[in-house]
Amino acid sequence: MRREAYDFIILLGGITGFMNVVYVRETRNRADFVFKILDIYWGEISKVRTIFVKPNIVSYEGYPTTTHPEVLDALLSRLVGKEVVVGDGPAFDAGNSRKIVENHPLKKVCNRFRIPLLDLNSGEMTGVRSPRGYSFKISKAPFNFEYFISLPVLKVHKVCSVTGALKNQFGLLSKWDRIKMHIRIKNIDKGIAELNSIIKPDLIIMDAVETLVNAQETRHGGRKVKLGYMLAGKDPVAIDIAGLQLLSRVEPKLHGKKPGDIRHINYAIQIGVGSREFTLRDINQV
Repeated sequence: MRREAYDFIILLGGITGFMNVVYVRETRNRADFVFKILDIYWGEISKVRTIFVKPNIVSYEGYPTTTHPEVLDALLSRLVGKEVVVGDGPAFDAGNSRKIVENHPLKKVCNRFRIPLLDLNSGEMTGVRSPRGYSFKISKAPFNFEYFISLPVLKVHKVCSVTGALKNQFGLLSKWDRIKMHIRIKNIDKGIAELNSIIKPDLIIMDAVETLVNAQETRHGGRKVKLGYMLAGKDPVAIDIAGLQLLSRVEPKLHGKKPGDIRHINYAIQIGVGSREFTLRDINQV
């Protein structure tokens, strides 16, 4: 293990004794990491029949704007025999969402396993309201499944500073709700946190092998940088805090930033979506 990888684990893993674990590996082997994580959580996955998988399909751009095909391929190869559906709603300004989904590299992966890839923007929506009265419309698709797996990519975001596990749920929202949040009619930071309080993944596998700095897409000015990590766990707040520490290495705007400085992470902590207290565990030691 490189010295910087060791320092990263010591930095975030100094608080021990918590059941909340974020698994991490310094690696470029995405498939092997996915297999290892599925082994860890197979006890609960084996008990369910239906699984919804939410990749990050922002636009027509490939990785690292969107989920790497190797991650989805490895996941689906282990879920053979389950009833699985994959789905996301591309960004409202990315173009025709049906065409984006139909021609996306992840579509080829789904076709190989004869699994549907849904354009959530074209599907049925339902109105939801959080316990604090925050309301929006959301795709009905995930509610039809027993288990929810999220496959975010860790990146810098021009509006939210960081996009990762929490922000990946954004693709479940109706296009109009996303527009209102991006143009500040509705509070985007509260929206992300409140959405996660209503529907939160059962398992998150986050790719930080490569990332984008400056922006979340190359069309918005994002620049590709190598990070060299994979992360996974059940708590989106904890995973995003670990991701923030990684991103702060390569994005000057994030140097010295704490979880409380990232508004959607801070609000998610306040309303109990997840915890800032967790153990970072090197998966090589599991």
